[in-house]
Amino acid sequence: MLTSTDLIRVVIVDDHAMLVDSLVSRFQKDSGIDVVGTATDADQGLALILETEPDVVILDVELPGRGSFDIGQEIATKLKNTKMIFLTGYLSDIFIELALRVNAVGYLLKGEPIESLIRAIKKAARGEYCFSQSVQERLIFDHKQNRYLIHSESMLASLTSRQIEVLRHLARGKSVKEVARSMHLSEKSIDSHKYRIMHKLGIHDRVELARYSIREGLTLP
Repeated sequence: MLTSTDLIRVVIVDDHAMLVDSLVSRFQKDSGIDVVGTATDADQGLALILETEPDVVILDVELPGRGSFDIGQEIATKLKNTKMIFLTGYLSDIFIELALRVNAVGYLLKGEPIESLIRAIKKAARGEYCFSQSVQERLIFDHKQNRYLIHSESMLASLTSRQIEVLRHLARGKSVKEVARSMHLSEKSIDSHKYRIMHKLGIHDRVELARYSIREGLTLP
């Protein structure tokens, strides 16, 4: 358990170098935060996080490689004391849902001031939740389960985090081969996920799949 005098050890995983540099520069001015490493993709980030075992991890929702929620699950399983905050430009129910699934304590939007993120890091280190106001409005607190839940679930809630990542790649027009290369999985595995995704959503056309993803806020038009 951190004391009031302990530095909060932070890892930042985001593929926008300018944002990362800005955050590191600002955090260096805060005597309570120590950035122990940064990474630009999911796989590199996971290796760094498992090696350094930080107090707080800041993850972008959209990362090259396996995907942020995929590594988020591994972090939640292997590092019980590491708290996760997702920092993103996407205000989407399914992404908030996936963040809650991997026991993230925070979901912040990139349009907010850096000071909001600093406050969130300090709250997360204490084990407290931290959400942007517009995210908080989409949530309810279940006292029986002692956790936050999304007000209403979409059909996407039936998909696993890996299937969501596959869907996002497919919706952008990538081939099965390209998706497999991006996610470091076999083409057979991607094909299997593609079949299950379309079956669960009742969609059998790639164009409609792309339209659905845009409507649900998974990808930008």
